[in-house]
Amino acid sequence: MIDTRFSTALQIVISVAVNEEANLRTTSQSLAQGLDTSASFVRKLLLPLNESGILATAQGGKGGINLARPRDQILLSEIYAAVTGDKKIWATRHDIPHEGLVGENIGDLSEFLCDRAEQAVVDMLGSVTIDDSVAELRRLEAKKSVGHGQPADAGLARDRHAAE
Repeated sequence: MIDTRFSTALQIVISVAVNEEANLRTTSQSLAQGLDTSASFVRKLLLPLNESGILATAQGGKGGINLARPRDQILLSEIYAAVTGDKKIWATRHDIPHEGLVGENIGDLSEFLCDRAEQAVVDMLGSVTIDDSVAELRRLEAKKSVGHGQPADAGLARDRHAAE
């Protein structure tokens, strides 16, 4: 099964950033609707994002979810670490016979490759901020709009609903 915690958490944080920019309140219910999932699943992901100082949540009628700091100071690697913890990109099988060249060493090779792949992912995500991500989403939206004969700023009217 593919782990979608990072991609879901990324969408949550970017949605909060876009909503803040548009002066719109973000709730776990509005995020759940935009993600086509349950509010309880969203709240599960909000907990580590809140504990990591990425998001701030407030209860009550005037509460909601906000970025805990400016979006140009939130790295994607922080989101990744917050929601994946110690879970590796892939797991090594340890329940195989440990005989011969392959069986005796495949676990160590797999661990080595996994560690290198994990570090490459973290390094790449550590060079991208939420601000960069919002800018890239806008660039992609403008490219689609121009490709469909719409003016490049047609996507701006949809910014209000970006979290949906």
